[in-house]
Amino acid sequence: MKIFNYITLALLLFSSSACDFEDYNVDPTSLSEDKVTVDLILPKAQVQSAYNLGATAGRYAGIWMQYFEGVEAQQNALTNYQLQDTDVNNTWSAQLYTGAMRDCITILEAAESEDNPSNHYAGIAKVLLAQNLGFATQLWGDIPYTEAFQGVENLNPSFDTQEQIYSTIQTLLSEAITLLQQDVVGRPVGADDLIYGGDLNAWVATARALSARYYMQTSKRNANDAQLALDQINAGAISSVAGQPDFVFANTNNGANPIFLFELDRPATLQVDPTFTNSVLAGDPRLSAYVVSGDRNLFADPSLYWGRQASPLPLISYSEQKFIEAEAILRTSGSLSAASNALSEAILANMEQLGVATGAASTYAAANSDLTAVGDAFDKLFTEKYKALYIQGMVEVWSDYRRTGYPSLITPEPGAAISVVPRRLLYPQVEKQGNADAVEAAIANQGGDAIDVHLWSNAN
Repeated sequence: MKIFNYITLALLLFSSSACDFEDYNVDPTSLSEDKVTVDLILPKAQVQSAYNLGATAGRYAGIWMQYFEGVEAQQNALTNYQLQDTDVNNTWSAQLYTGAMRDCITILEAAESEDNPSNHYAGIAKVLLAQNLGFATQLWGDIPYTEAFQGVENLNPSFDTQEQIYSTIQTLLSEAITLLQQDVVGRPVGADDLIYGGDLNAWVATARALSARYYMQTSKRNANDAQLALDQINAGAISSVAGQPDFVFANTNNGANPIFLFELDRPATLQVDPTFTNSVLAGDPRLSAYVVSGDRNLFADPSLYWGRQASPLPLISYSEQKFIEAEAILRTSGSLSAASNALSEAILANMEQLGVATGAASTYAAANSDLTAVGDAFDKLFTEKYKALYIQGMVEVWSDYRRTGYPSLITPEPGAAISVVPRRLLYPQVEKQGNADAVEAAIANQGGDAIDVHLWSNAN
């Protein structure tokens, strides 16, 4: 299913000239829609979509969620909640707007054309676009979309509100499900799909899982969204660890997992937080899969699940989906027993994903999934989700914390620049310079451009 000639093609598009953390990013000018077909753009979109999860924004969230702590330079500043608008230029531009999202739009423009339609490519592109929009709005809140991607016809797009972005995400996913369930029109998807190899049912399941994620993220604003999340899961979302949308990176330095690449590029400047290893994971069978014993600096290593060159990153994991299901149950029926069953399945799925021995996994799950035996079911649920989403879902954990205040073990860094855990990223300098009026309008709508300003989805 993982066709390495396409991986090689896509990963050749990475650049080592990033301005923050020296990320390797996809060069948005390497392929143009007038010279290549959708089957050549799709691998590029998938590479960048997966890469973003563990790159700059993922690490920022990882630091603020106390998976990591910086010991030098920029990483130390981030640990103390000091962020500059220049720090996020690369994430906004190369990774998202001229990276993964631009590729998705290019696929859609080609796949929805009257001359050469390709409905299944359009469906996959809508799933990827929804996932990237979700990633972006979790970082900044209001972002450009409706007027974005118009090129010289509109160089100063206005920003959609976060409420509008979440609505757009659900529309894209609904449209994707419809397209992917149709008979093929035009080019069929095949080996160029580096995640599922053209398995359309798997993409439908992923679309439903992502829909559940984003409904849960708006459930603080819309109480019925918890039920809508549960409905999507029950309608046929991901059903196993093997069925989750993993992107497997190349077993080379140039095309490796972003966590490996960061450690290779900036060794010993970021380390695993001692509280996470010594307290949160005390007695946890996943500890040896997360860090090298006795060396918290070494979180990227061939012996570690997330630290290898080829370590996969899922767009959404089966375990995350089961955690979402457990929360949705608590927020709808309130059944502690049903939520406990979903929590147990979430823990076991994560253990399976990491290769933990079955006996150790079962023992841990039995001891840590009974919500009837704890004082605060939500705190227990989000603590277990926190442990499971290390590396693979650090922005999702950050979103959970901002929305719910859980897990309670996360507390503001003593002596930091602000007294609360950061709630958003600053808008990037490049956008402030190139689209000043629209940025100022978005700042005014959200109540300021500071990292302690709540996003719409998280505000009380």
